[in-house]
Amino acid sequence: MGVKKAGGFRFVSRKADHPPFHVHIFDSKDQYVGRWDIENQRPMDAFELTARLRNALVVVGYYEETP
Repeated sequence: MGVKKAGGFRFVSRKADHPPFHVHIFDSKDQYVGRWDIENQRPMDAFELTARLRNALVVVGYYEETP
């Protein structure tokens, strides 16, 4: 299991998790936010991709900003 933290969020990836490659997102209160699909660059669950969350995903390397 891999854990990264940024912007008040905790991102958890599991080596043996199902495809597509994704991370589970938890907020600063340790409440589950949802899953981020790293391969397709989109949420897998119904949650709002706020600027704060997007910036945290960029910092940990899970979000690729396109020009």
